[in-house]
Amino acid sequence: MENKRNTEQKRIILGALAAADHPTASELYESVRLKNPRISRATVFRVLGQFADDGVVRRLNLLGSDTRFDARTAPHAHCHCIRCGRVTDVFGGGFEEALAVSHIAGYKVFSSEIEFSGLCPDCLAAEGEGDNRYI
Repeated sequence: MENKRNTEQKRIILGALAAADHPTASELYESVRLKNPRISRATVFRVLGQFADDGVVRRLNLLGSDTRFDARTAPHAHCHCIRCGRVTDVFGGGFEEALAVSHIAGYKVFSSEIEFSGLCPDCLAAEGEGDNRYI
């Protein structure tokens, strides 16, 4: 039987994830370790996996990136910068309806993702394309 207790370690991990911006498990571990130096890397990775499996957080498998985690579980899309790796939530634009589909083409849908990739405003500005004509 799985242990579903709400331990202090789990609360710290969830709090750190909510304060972070789509971190990888390693990035989150480094953040959590500042608050709880005794927490192990294995614990953070295991708890993140449990949270994702239970639907408490979203696991993001973005193209060209390590697995990231998102505390926002409401349907939304993501935009991923191919240069710096920044990930931004995208709400609106009709994506929520598409992401909430539960049956399509005879399939029972369990999950869906919409990912846009490109250059973030900071990377565009660094290239001299800061006029946002590509956004």
